[in-house]
Amino acid sequence: MEEVGEIARRPNSIPVSCHMRLNMDGLLGKIWAMMALVRVYTKKVGHKPDFSEPVVLTSDRGGTTMEAMCKQIHNTLTKEFKYALVWGCSAKHYPQRVGLTHQLADEDVVQIVKSKIKAEDGRGRFKSTSDKPLRIADREKKPALKT
Repeated sequence: MEEVGEIARRPNSIPVSCHMRLNMDGLLGKIWAMMALVRVYTKKVGHKPDFSEPVVLTSDRGGTTMEAMCKQIHNTLTKEFKYALVWGCSAKHYPQRVGLTHQLADEDVVQIVKSKIKAEDGRGRFKSTSDKPLRIADREKKPALKT
C-alpha cells in the first residue's frame, strides 16, 4: 500500500487495479483531461439527445468551435448553418442560440438548425417537377359542361 501511495503522489500518474477493476473511471477521466478531448452530443428536433455516439473534438484537430464540429460532421454543413442551440457547460442559459464561433465544452448537447435552400425558380427545397402553373389565376380554364 505504501508503494501505491507513492505512485499516486507522482505527477501525471494514476494507480489502477485491472484485477480488481479499481479506479478505471479515474483513469479514463485523466486520459480525456490530458488529451484535452471534448465530447459533443447531437440532438434532433423533437427528440432526446443521442448519448451513444459523441462527436469528439480537440484543439489539435481543427479546434472546439461550432464550425469545427460542423466540418467534422459534413463539409457543406457550415454553408447551410443558420444557428445552433446548445445545452451544457458552455451555454449561459438553456438552450443558448449560438453561431459558428462558439467554443464548445465537454459533454455539451448541440442541435443544429440549417437555413432553407431556395431553388432557382424560388419554389423551395421540395420543388415539384410538374408542369402545373404556379398560381391558380394562370391555369387554363376548361369549357363549361353541357347540360
